[in-house]
Amino acid sequence: MPMTPAPFPALVAPKQSFETLAAWATANLSQAIAIESQSRDESPTIPSTPGQREVSAWLRAVFTDLDPDVECTEDACANLLVHLPRNTSDMAPKLALMVHLDTAEGTEAVPRLEVTRAWDGTEVRYPSNARLHVSAERYPATREFVGDDVLHGPGRAPVGFDDKVGLAEVVTLAQVLATNPDIPHGDVFLVFRPDEEIGRMAAVEGLADSLSALGVNYGYTIDGLAPFEIETENFNASRARITFRRHTATVPGVALRADVRIHGVKTHGATAKDEGHLNALTVLARAWPATAPSETSGLRLVAAASDPNAEVHATASLVGYGPTAEHAGAQLTAGLEALAAVLAPHAWRGAALELVGEQTPVDTRQDLDVTPELVVRHVQRFLMSEGERPKLPEDSGGYQGYSNPHFVRQSDEETTLDYRIRDFSEPALHAREAEIRRLAKHDPERPAVEVRQQYVNMGPALAPFPELVTWATRALEPLGVQPKHIPMRGGTGVDPFLTRGIPVANLGTGYFAPESEKELTSRQSLARHVLWLTYLVQVVAHRRD
Repeated sequence: MPMTPAPFPALVAPKQSFETLAAWATANLSQAIAIESQSRDESPTIPSTPGQREVSAWLRAVFTDLDPDVECTEDACANLLVHLPRNTSDMAPKLALMVHLDTAEGTEAVPRLEVTRAWDGTEVRYPSNARLHVSAERYPATREFVGDDVLHGPGRAPVGFDDKVGLAEVVTLAQVLATNPDIPHGDVFLVFRPDEEIGRMAAVEGLADSLSALGVNYGYTIDGLAPFEIETENFNASRARITFRRHTATVPGVALRADVRIHGVKTHGATAKDEGHLNALTVLARAWPATAPSETSGLRLVAAASDPNAEVHATASLVGYGPTAEHAGAQLTAGLEALAAVLAPHAWRGAALELVGEQTPVDTRQDLDVTPELVVRHVQRFLMSEGERPKLPEDSGGYQGYSNPHFVRQSDEETTLDYRIRDFSEPALHAREAEIRRLAKHDPERPAVEVRQQYVNMGPALAPFPELVTWATRALEPLGVQPKHIPMRGGTGVDPFLTRGIPVANLGTGYFAPESEKELTSRQSLARHVLWLTYLVQVVAHRRD
């Protein structure tokens, strides 16, 4: 007669109140976002910035205060590993919960978070950015937070909720386990890693070796976006750079120059469609005249540079020219109006055109660097090409990929254009790469092309481990919540762990508008996610595959 499987043990709730968990998690998040720790791709060091070591030092102090005997080690790359020893049988798998210390370039450390108590869904007030109009009606994804005490920054820049929300939740989990010894769990390793945002895999190669040597069986990155999402697939990713040699031109008659700042709409690629991403390069391509300027009058683009701290924004310089100052001014006005018309439908999301200073005369005897026009013409051809679709992140969702011409740099010798290329299918990714190469090959200027691989889809490596989804789903049962099992429209840099046989899935942390000045979460969402992790370590300890 077959044996009846033992019933799954009841999951133990923390003795702390829900409000206490919310207070703990909010305090941890507030302290984390006050430390500047954005990573820098151009830095040769690991970690790429000293602020990441500051976060690690703060974490060590937190864990030491919590338990003076805690096993807390840091390697040369600033990977911090905290061991919470098992309090149940040896059969429990060893589990790693991972977050990252760094935030994306362009984030801003702030001394405190803004709080909107019992948010009713009307517009959230960002004190430093009146152009933002975030409400539950305009952004349906925020409806999850209606009724909660909403937390957000001042609106100047993202404050680092990616991944400091996840970090705060993991630290709060440690506080829960330390004060609730009756909550059963196996060996849990809390991992705080550097330079995830810039994809610096070398930072975690040694960490991956250490976890393998410790016998870690499974892992979760706590680095997702939406509340209670579970992700076992992510994009394949590569980057392309197009380099245009300097190209000059002269203009006849009278010429006037206007310098502008184009404010796009900043979002993560994962949420670009829902939030209406808009890059300044796309604005220029859509606004720029489709025909070349005439020999006697027209408009030239003589400067363009993406903002390194917010790539969707850019500065640009336009030159209008003609036989008289009136003609030159009219050409310049037409160019500015075309830019404003493209931006106008996105104004409620924060898009804007800002004039920088006054219009100034241009010496028409001097050569003008018009290389930025070559970039804009290239982007126009890309948008109209018959290649892979959808083209842009703002048109892409679910399992669709995109190719994003997102960053332009101009120097005295050359101007470069960077593409971010993403797709879940490797063949589709390679097709997108081929399209960029083909466009460059047929460009009259024959610019140089360089394509670099970044990371791969973790889906095939995780397919043999469905228990990662099963466990995370079961841990939601006490909360009465259904998970969102969706593809990750980004990456979490887990390749080194997968190659060492440690399957790592990704869990949501519960916030809105990653890497945008609109970022928000809530005190209650933090507490709910802490409870999810508390139940998850118990489910893994009681594994019933």
